Amino acid sequence: MRTDVRVLLSLILSLMLALNFSGCFASSYTRVLPQPSRPEDGRLMVRPVADPLEPLNRLTFTVNELAFHTALNPAVKGYNAFVPEPARKGVRNFRNNLFFPLRFVSSLLQGKPGEAGMETQRFLINSTLGIGGLGDPAAKKFDLHSSNEDMGQTLGAWGWDSQMYLFLPLIGPSSERDALGEVGDALLDPASLFPPGKTGMAFNRLSFDAKGLEQLLATYYDPYEITRLLYTINREIAVRDAEPDEASEDTGQTQTMMAVFARPQNAHFGGKARERSVRPTGFIGSLPYSIWLQKGPAPLMFVLPGLGAHRKGARSLTVAELAHKEGYHVVGLSNNFNWEFIRHAPAGYLPGYTPRDVDLIQRAHQAIQQDLKARYGMERIQGKSLIGFSMGAWYALNLAAQNPPGTYQHSLAINPPLDLVHGLKVLDGLYRAPQGDDLARLKAIQQSAFTKVLLNQKSDPRKGLKSPFTDAEASHLIGLSYRITLREAILTGKFDKLLAPIMSRQRLYNRINSISYEDYYEKMIKPDLEARNISATKLNVVSDIRHRRAELARADSVHLFLTGNDFLLTSEHLAWYRKNFPRRHTYNETGGHMGNLWESRVQDALRKVIRREQSQVKSVKISR
Repeated sequence: MRTDVRVLLSLILSLMLALNFSGCFASSYTRVLPQPSRPEDGRLMVRPVADPLEPLNRLTFTVNELAFHTALNPAVKGYNAFVPEPARKGVRNFRNNLFFPLRFVSSLLQGKPGEAGMETQRFLINSTLGIGGLGDPAAKKFDLHSSNEDMGQTLGAWGWDSQMYLFLPLIGPSSERDALGEVGDALLDPASLFPPGKTGMAFNRLSFDAKGLEQLLATYYDPYEITRLLYTINREIAVRDAEPDEASEDTGQTQTMMAVFARPQNAHFGGKARERSVRPTGFIGSLPYSIWLQKGPAPLMFVLPGLGAHRKGARSLTVAELAHKEGYHVVGLSNNFNWEFIRHAPAGYLPGYTPRDVDLIQRAHQAIQQDLKARYGMERIQGKSLIGFSMGAWYALNLAAQNPPGTYQHSLAINPPLDLVHGLKVLDGLYRAPQGDDLARLKAIQQSAFTKVLLNQKSDPRKGLKSPFTDAEASHLIGLSYRITLREAILTGKFDKLLAPIMSRQRLYNRINSISYEDYYEKMIKPDLEARNISATKLNVVSDIRHRRAELARADSVHLFLTGNDFLLTSEHLAWYRKNFPRRHTYNETGGHMGNLWESRVQDALRKVIRREQSQVKSVKISR
């Protein structure tokens, strides 16, 4: 209890300091950042709701996060283990049915009698055929889906645009408009008549949302800012009843969007990992990693995620599950461009000089292998392999090349770039896909793209997306995602030790949002290397995998998965890979960049490449 009090007092003190000095911080420390070559890039970043009370909001968010980790999430896990999912879904349906008065009145006040009528039909059907609302036959049998209207949306439809972001205790992200709407929601909610029941049903809903919230808190450098961004996007779409552009295109970029369907077959696979940490040579902190163990001796598979990807990200877990199914102990480690790796790496580290990057990754792998052997015994680890995707695939190729043949049993590279400098310029180009000075066009593309993301969440990838993307929409979404990765890398590398948990960061973020990957490479990495007598020419050479051609020819563990329309590869790059790995690559004409990873045929092909021979399995069993 005393510890909790000290934490709260510390947060209050930090709040006072943040309110007084956050402006001074932004002015003084942004001087270490380079001048952006394209300042207009900052306008392309999605603008969240204004946040004049940021330190106070961050304090509330921090307290909520502490409560989630220490009390709510453990309670949810116990609840989920005790109460079967069908029962929890029944309670969720019952709660949704009780929202009828709120949705009915909100629809009428917004001038939507059709929606009000549909909500009435839903309520009558679910209250009767659905046994008091425990089921949802209105949606399943009659295709009548909830409008999800509320009083905050009603105020927005009347012309009230949110002016101030609020993060409210228990409620979460909101605004001055939506906070007032919450009052109206409570008055129209029958559950408000019985507060204990309302609280219980809210907790039941959390049992479905907690896993996603846990992942968001774990994988993002600044989950507060991501929460504010997502809130802004979702509420804007809901209030405007946004409809996406009906146009669609079939390009490498739009096919890449299918990568969102790459996720573990076992939804609980990520939670089965054991969480450990090591402190590799030269690192300033203990680097976390995830380990999925087999029951007996087995080879070790290191998963190398893509640019900025976290070890708990969906694609990282997808690849890890494939390897685990083939009998490997699997280690998940965040990409070296991810904030988690940078935070614990040697002091002053910024990723970008690839020889150093590869060296640090190898040091981490060696420390992890030593840790596992010390904990579980030398005989438990039967060799090691690599499986990387995107930038992680590029690092897998480098590790295979710089180590003696036979070091790795398999080195599987999925959609590797060839020239990192070219790849970073491509990412800048994707981000700038909505070209021109027309801000209305930019907003239209962003709103259509985000609306399609929401509509496609429940799509069956085998049947295609419910609302396919245009090339500009897909390109901007991909580029935007990687710009957020760049922002997190710069924040961690340059400011991590200076940022208090509740300090205002908006000026700093606005400044970093204008910095491109090319700026980062030319104005942050190159000057740092020149100070250490490493020339720009050498940097360019080592960023191209072709300088490893001779070593890769001897690395018989290497196998590549390539697609013909991967936007990170030029036709020349693709031809080089196919020529130099003629019998050691799997080729698909389409799929974009990682866009076919969800497909069973691709996953089967990946598993086949890393499949252990029967003789290996027998030898492992004998060695036990």
